[in-house]
Amino acid sequence: MRKISASYIISNVGNPIKNGILILNDDNSVADLIDTNGIVKEIQDLEFYSGVLVPGFVDVFTLLSWSDLNADQLKFTDSSELKLQVSSDHSVDLSSVQRGINHLEAFGTKAAADFFPSHLSLPIKINSKVSFKDIHKDNLDEMICDSAYISPEISYSILGRLFDCNISKNKTYCIGTGSLSTHQKLSVFEELKHLQSLIPNLNLLLLIEWGCLNGAKALRFDNLGSFEQGKYPGVNLITNVDYENFCLKPESNLKVLI
Repeated sequence: MRKISASYIISNVGNPIKNGILILNDDNSVADLIDTNGIVKEIQDLEFYSGVLVPGFVDVFTLLSWSDLNADQLKFTDSSELKLQVSSDHSVDLSSVQRGINHLEAFGTKAAADFFPSHLSLPIKINSKVSFKDIHKDNLDEMICDSAYISPEISYSILGRLFDCNISKNKTYCIGTGSLSTHQKLSVFEELKHLQSLIPNLNLLLLIEWGCLNGAKALRFDNLGSFEQGKYPGVNLITNVDYENFCLKPESNLKVLI
């Protein structure tokens, strides 16, 4: 059993908990989440961190098999949907797939949707720490249609088209990345920081909901996305947070705990 506390815990269930305690079973499933009413408790074997504990991230848009993807293959419709121009004879570089998975693991991602995957990558995915949902042309309807797939490093116009700097209360937003040909890092956390820089009034509570819970719901990973009893969400620590405004800073950092 592991007991972890931090300055705040964002569970994606209710409000942030100040100096709360997250208790995990030996298999890293959530055993309990304790609200200490803001008082730091002295408990044997308690780990305390300065920062914010959040669940593992869920990336709703990766292109692991498309290491040579270029801007000409990315098109937008009038409704701001991202369309990919892909060929059936595309060759797959398995070493690039592995590098992409390494990025996801290193940056605290616990599940991801891989669009247009190759069957050759299946053994690599099975042996990784990331749970995958492979999305093909013929089963795109598996995704929740009103989710917005965000990948600002591909093109800043994506954010402009999706948001126009205004957040719609009628949409469920998720976070996605892309491929290593369009991104230096496949990191949901870096996407969140970029969003924060573009829309400064975004609250960290909302960003973590987008980066964890909404993605888990969209991909139907019921055991991820929130610190709820019995789930296996993973644990990330975010440091250098602006606590006064409860938002991310350019200097905010990520540490993967589980």
